Amino acid sequence: MVAQQHYQRLKHLYSTASSDHATGPVDISYGYAEVVGVIEGEMEQALVTRVPHQQLLADAASLAAGSVEKEGQLSLERFNMSVHRPDYRGSVQASAEVVLAEPPRYHVRATLFGEDGKEIAETLAFFEPSGEALPPDPAPEAEPEVEGSAPPPAPFMPVHVTQYGSLCLN
Repeated sequence: MVAQQHYQRLKHLYSTASSDHATGPVDISYGYAEVVGVIEGEMEQALVTRVPHQQLLADAASLAAGSVEKEGQLSLERFNMSVHRPDYRGSVQASAEVVLAEPPRYHVRATLFGEDGKEIAETLAFFEPSGEALPPDPAPEAEPEVEGSAPPPAPFMPVHVTQYGSLCLN
């Protein structure tokens, strides 16, 4: 249950951050993350044109690495990206997986797939601890039900002995 709470906290932290390209659901499990988004065009910043593939791949890789590190935030140390189809526009799915874990360092491989299932881009990322604590969950789950609303557990446990063994009816 603790792991599921950590994954939910990562999802909530990611959804509160501004992500222009992530439009669909985010899926996180131990060492794995998946982000659904859309690629519309190139973003120009100063003298360098940055392809939108980078943001989705970095997001997915960061979530995958963060899923195995519950103590604090990780920082992206290296990011090597290869874009196979730079002209692709449309819906995409970025999936990332921790391929080598040497706690507290993690190597993550992320891949971006188009609607046709073909690979658009891939990256290898390297994460290290940043020294900062992970922020609290901005949208914690609902509190447990009020006491007394659920029936209390049975104070007895009927046990029957059969020729094959004991049978507990609780």
